[in-house]
Amino acid sequence: MDPFLSIIIPALNEEKTIGICLEKIKNGCNREHITFEIIIADSSSDRTPDIARSHGARVIHPEKLGYGNAYIAAFPHARGEIIVMGDGDNTYDFTKIPELIEPIMNGKAEMVIGSRLKGAILAGSMPWLHQYIGNPLLTRLLNFTFHTSFSDTHSGFRAIRIDALNRLRLHTGGMEFASEMLIEIARKGIIFEEIPITYYPRSA
Repeated sequence: MDPFLSIIIPALNEEKTIGICLEKIKNGCNREHITFEIIIADSSSDRTPDIARSHGARVIHPEKLGYGNAYIAAFPHARGEIIVMGDGDNTYDFTKIPELIEPIMNGKAEMVIGSRLKGAILAGSMPWLHQYIGNPLLTRLLNFTFHTSFSDTHSGFRAIRIDALNRLRLHTGGMEFASEMLIEIARKGIIFEEIPITYYPRSA
């Protein structure tokens, strides 16, 4: 039986945190009896892939480096009805996956974005310039250009229905992938919601 969720994590040398992230995924999904698979798109030179496999994740190796390239390589491997996206550095709380997908489950949205700017950004988790100038400025620019209403265009904690994902044309290989995805959902008229989340400092 195919899993209900496919959780995809791009990873680059996250041996200190990947196990913590995967245990949080298990705790959050098992609490609500949600079936899931974990796909790690790995470009590491450390023990990240070995640790991921020991926690039950499936590991793929993208041909090209880059945040966007990791997701583009991983999407075809997903078997779930909903794709959950998040980072492997323990800055997002994966125990909150049930809350993230709730608007999709209730039929209110096709995509959900975890907004750090509507939630809480803990001390030390984001440079001051990014929090108060960079991210808000880029978000306002994207909203103005594409007539959207996002609050946090660079949040990496997202969920999207697979049928909505398949309507998107995604090409960019780097961090700009985060913005490209939102531009595409605006162009395609995909219904989205944002939920407040807490953003944590990266583990040392």
